[in-house]
Amino acid sequence: MNKQNIYGKVAKGEPYRKAGARLTEDAEDVQKRTKLGDASQQLREYDIYHRFDKAHVVMLAEEGFHSGKDAKTILEALRRMEAAGITETRAETEAGEHSGEAWLITEIGEEIGGRIHAGRSSGDFMAVTSRIFIREFLLKLMAASIELRRVLLQLAEEHIDTVMPGSTWSQHAQPTTFAHYVMSWEASLENDFQRLKQLYDRVNVSPAGSAIFTGSRYPINRERTADLLGFDGVIQNTRYAVLGFDGWLGVPAEAFTAPALMMMNVSGIASELYLWSNTEFSYVELADRYCGTSSIMPQKKNPYTLMWIRGAAARTYGRLSSYMTEMHDMAMGYTRQLAPTLDDILEATQIMTGVLSSLTIHKDRMLENATNMNWICATDIADLIVIEKGLPFRTAHQIVAILVRIGISRGLTQTAVTSALVDEAAMEYMGQPLNLGDDAVRRALDPASCVEARQLTGGPAPARVREDIARARQLAARDEAGLGEMAERLSAAADRLETAIDTLIAG
Repeated sequence: MNKQNIYGKVAKGEPYRKAGARLTEDAEDVQKRTKLGDASQQLREYDIYHRFDKAHVVMLAEEGFHSGKDAKTILEALRRMEAAGITETRAETEAGEHSGEAWLITEIGEEIGGRIHAGRSSGDFMAVTSRIFIREFLLKLMAASIELRRVLLQLAEEHIDTVMPGSTWSQHAQPTTFAHYVMSWEASLENDFQRLKQLYDRVNVSPAGSAIFTGSRYPINRERTADLLGFDGVIQNTRYAVLGFDGWLGVPAEAFTAPALMMMNVSGIASELYLWSNTEFSYVELADRYCGTSSIMPQKKNPYTLMWIRGAAARTYGRLSSYMTEMHDMAMGYTRQLAPTLDDILEATQIMTGVLSSLTIHKDRMLENATNMNWICATDIADLIVIEKGLPFRTAHQIVAILVRIGISRGLTQTAVTSALVDEAAMEYMGQPLNLGDDAVRRALDPASCVEARQLTGGPAPARVREDIARARQLAARDEAGLGEMAERLSAAADRLETAIDTLIAG
């Protein structure tokens, strides 16, 4: 019997987390993600080793150190390796970054193959590899951050008038809109992009030619190697290039810290959504594919992807702490912590983009909580007293504090406040009424009116939020264009390297 797995008709024997029973979509399986250890990380580096091998040979041949015949033999062999499969061929040598040399010696003999490493060391080999790996991952992170920003901007545009409670210390504070809230998240991601861009600029400089810290006496043209590998320049001091305290063997501390800040912001969004999706809030609901259910409680819809993001953030902070400790002691092996860290951050950002693009917002529930629960517009009553009666804000603040105390003691919410109740509080504090009038009090206690009154730059008033969205859209477009230019420069460098190889092979 063939199982059918469609909404409304779940086949007998179907796994309970599959679509058709409690959930309408199969869950996203974040556990299928690549698990990175030393071996799998090295597999990712083989292509970078290969590029460095080719660029180094081209540079030495152009400088006259390698004969044209030897350079041609080496480069033709490396092209044969490409046809056979770079990763597989190099992995078989079990020689890590020196896999190119090991294979060449086997393929064409030590007399020619043994010449490839002249002027290099494991030090600049590892530093070049780390920097290329980091810059390429940064491009992915920046692209993912732009996609997340675009989703946030779309959400904000759709919910400019969606009034909700704003909170501090997890307590109702003042009314705001979902759009204004979302734009605060977007602002954090704008900063993340700038930090990643600045990190890219500092990472994308070449340590090649530094060897283990003094370079060599061979005719090394560091600028040419940098150009062929897509670097924007060279690291000036050869010792710093491979042994700098804040970037030992090519892994700058910022390669952990700047992405970790981005993870903090993505995890912060996850924390808010996690809270808002619980039954007591019910502000938002995740699409079924980002949730799971229970093996015993059939009513459950658990936002497990948000929990995964928060767990990934914890791993990020743990690896960052470990990295800083290892840098302090100049320990080896810390580079293996970077790849899984960046993987976690990239995946968390992509998951959050999916979560937000399919999120259901319960507008009525948000408005109800902003209107009928607690005393979220209390500050606006104090402001009304200041504006209408000219009293000092502290006097108005104390009157309203008494008003809230009286109201709570009588089981009232802000919707039941009248001008007479305000006068009762004013009499207790200063011995005379204020006579604000019921209409003025009602307007001050209307959450939508409170929001509309915040017309300052960056405030939640709809007109101000629309301005902010327009500004942010322009910035996102500019950032995306800049990101495209960075990718184009790397592509052009790759073309220059292959053209140089073709020229040397042609003789």
